[in-house]
Amino acid sequence: MRPILAGLVLTVTALGLSACSGAHEHVREHATRAAAPGRPPAGMDVPALLNLSFDEMNQRVGPPQPVPAGFADPTSALIAQRNEPMDSMALFRRSGVALVVAYNYQTRRVNDLLLLGDNENELMRRTHLQLGADRYLVLPVFQAHQPTQLMGLRVLATALNQ
Repeated sequence: MRPILAGLVLTVTALGLSACSGAHEHVREHATRAAAPGRPPAGMDVPALLNLSFDEMNQRVGPPQPVPAGFADPTSALIAQRNEPMDSMALFRRSGVALVVAYNYQTRRVNDLLLLGDNENELMRRTHLQLGADRYLVLPVFQAHQPTQLMGLRVLATALNQ
């Protein structure tokens, strides 16, 4: 009976190891791998979002999330100093891109977009932005308490009614 039990244990062990080895699974592509030629990189087409209302953006990008507690846009201090009304803000996340949208709550008009991240080139690539475009400006935004650290990129439409 011992040879049968030993054979059974060896068979179960071999099956268990082969099940965990991944040898029978398809090769998985890594998410960080470059996009195939002719296919746009994963991310978000920010230029296409520039002239949408907040509600249209909600439909296109997905449901907004609350801005994280403690989040501070460095330019909001300037607005507060001028006693101007503060915009409402919401956070959108899609395809690895975090986007803070400042908008007027009553009119639902989006005033600007702030892409969060510390790698300017990667943000530009993943959001399909180009420096020198006619329809928008791309401005770096630095952290308030670490002025040499990039917080993200602000994107502003260059015309009000495009």
